[in-house]
Amino acid sequence: MPVAGLISWATLAVASFLMGARLPLIAVFFVPSIPVPLALLIDRMRGNTGLKPDNRHNPILQLFMRFITVTGLLIPFVILAARAAHNPALLVLGLAILSGMVWVPHGWGADDRAGFIHFILRTVLCYLAYLFTPSGLQVCAIAAATAASYLYAIAAMKKPEEATHSADSVF
Repeated sequence: MPVAGLISWATLAVASFLMGARLPLIAVFFVPSIPVPLALLIDRMRGNTGLKPDNRHNPILQLFMRFITVTGLLIPFVILAARAAHNPALLVLGLAILSGMVWVPHGWGADDRAGFIHFILRTVLCYLAYLFTPSGLQVCAIAAATAASYLYAIAAMKKPEEATHSADSVF
């Protein structure tokens, strides 16, 4: 899934850089929604089966899906805040941080601290991008920060062959 996240958020960063204020705001709603289906597509292309019908009974997958639901329920708050502030960068900031919350149960379920660290790194980078980037480049910078956090996830996450072994402590 981190490759799919990297692709979607990097695409938004490039599109925002090239289009600036002409970027349709609806585009930012697709970006946090794309990684899961894109990851399933990438898995299929690599010959993996992806989700199986019996996976729906897996408690870790259920927790992951519930976090996606929680994130979805918080999105209207981000929309309202961005509208009230007349600041589309707040929308992207909120979507980037909230959609990163799914990494917390993912990392816990995989017994891999990389998921939690990815969420912390992503959140801090997004706040820094929002606070220290000129307003015309904030959307681009937040999307780029989110994409950069996926580079950590790709490097640090347990690989399938490592998943059966206990992870070394990163703290």
